[in-house]
Amino acid sequence: MEFLDIEITHKLYVKILIVCIILVIIYMAFTMSSLLIFKSYALGPNTSVNDEGINTHIDILEHDGKKLEIAGWAYKEGEPIGKVNCNYVLKNQETGNMYLMRTKMEENINIQEEEHKMAGLHAQCLLFGIPKGMYDIYVLYQNDTSDILAFTLISVEL
Repeated sequence: MEFLDIEITHKLYVKILIVCIILVIIYMAFTMSSLLIFKSYALGPNTSVNDEGINTHIDILEHDGKKLEIAGWAYKEGEPIGKVNCNYVLKNQETGNMYLMRTKMEENINIQEEEHKMAGLHAQCLLFGIPKGMYDIYVLYQNDTSDILAFTLISVEL
């Protein structure tokens, strides 16, 4: 029980506080970096590759040697968006390997219908660990009960 009997002095308190702050900063750095790195992706058992009825558009596609940024929108024709869960998927044209880019939902001013205003997608990823080559851009549309991989008809060379 000697550990519990330690008197916490001002000096010890400052040391504990500094260690805790450093641990929180390290945790936040790992969490943020995991959002900026591509993840390998494989089609799920219920994922459909039929993109009929899914409207996709890419407004921004910027690639500078270190980072890829994609912004656009995706929605299913005739269905309002309730639960939002969409991501971009890059598929290597040579190998067929797929990589997932996490997105954040945004309101898109380019869409006139009120039921699809929250269809905006925005993703940024570091090009760390992804092989060079030509990639097709897909939208993994998992809003509400859907699970569809829709091709945007756009490719990018990384």
